[in-house]
Amino acid sequence: MFSPPFAAMNDPMEAYYETGGPGDRIVNAMFAPAGLKVDIMYEMLSDMINRFALVSFSETYENLPMWAYYGSNFAGMCLEFDTADLMIGDFQGEKLRPVTYARNALPSLTVADMGAQHLEEAVIARITRKRSEWAHEKEWRFVTGQVGPKHFLDDALRRVFLGPRVKPEHAARVCEAMDRRPVEVLQGEIRGFELVFRSIKPARPLGECERVGIGKFDPVEDLFAEAELKQFLTAPFEALLEECRRTASRPNMEALAGIDLAGSDKHAIYFWTTYKLRSGREVFHKRYFDRRLRLVLGKD
Repeated sequence: MFSPPFAAMNDPMEAYYETGGPGDRIVNAMFAPAGLKVDIMYEMLSDMINRFALVSFSETYENLPMWAYYGSNFAGMCLEFDTADLMIGDFQGEKLRPVTYARNALPSLTVADMGAQHLEEAVIARITRKRSEWAHEKEWRFVTGQVGPKHFLDDALRRVFLGPRVKPEHAARVCEAMDRRPVEVLQGEIRGFELVFRSIKPARPLGECERVGIGKFDPVEDLFAEAELKQFLTAPFEALLEECRRTASRPNMEALAGIDLAGSDKHAIYFWTTYKLRSGREVFHKRYFDRRLRLVLGKD
């Protein structure tokens, strides 16, 4: 995916914000002996915001107006992602935020905002806000700190929906590109006032997919704490082995960097995994599991 700057968006009000408040003259008077002005601080804020970029998503692939103006008049495509897996790649550390819709812009940012701990959230609130006329898009977005490509794990992309007006040669090229990926391709059809999709290429099983990482898993080497792990688990140890094998079968999985009990209180099992992106960059991801080998969410 590509993360463009806000200035490239089709909405001229995108990332709209204002600065300045009635207290600026007082602050200017306080800063005058040091040769500083409020305007300089606002310029620094503007430079920071201008470096932001975004990748936008919608909650649904069935929004007909969006197929018209974002999907090449129903001849383009829509990509469906697993957002949890998406955040293992180049979006690691980013937050997926819902766009809010309102009739009016938020109040101006002031010097008081700039000196507060909530400045980042105050800025994000403004650049994830749009007029209510756009509410039908049901948009979520990653606000990134840099313009450019964003690579993701192959199996983060789950399905590709092709519009009903897609050219046959384009559909064939998409199917060919996704042939050895764990990605299903579907094509749209018009039935009365309904847009329905039929599968034209099933998702490849993980074991048959093109590999990006080497998928290294050695039970003897990686499960060196086997005795402690067995003592901790109430689930069968074979279930842990199966989770290791499943993780190793993912196309981008490079190696298991560590599996052991977490913390001094030994309250969970951690999986520390290395993945290789198609850009060649390696990323690390840690997951935690409880005694029954259930994923512990919200923990890193």
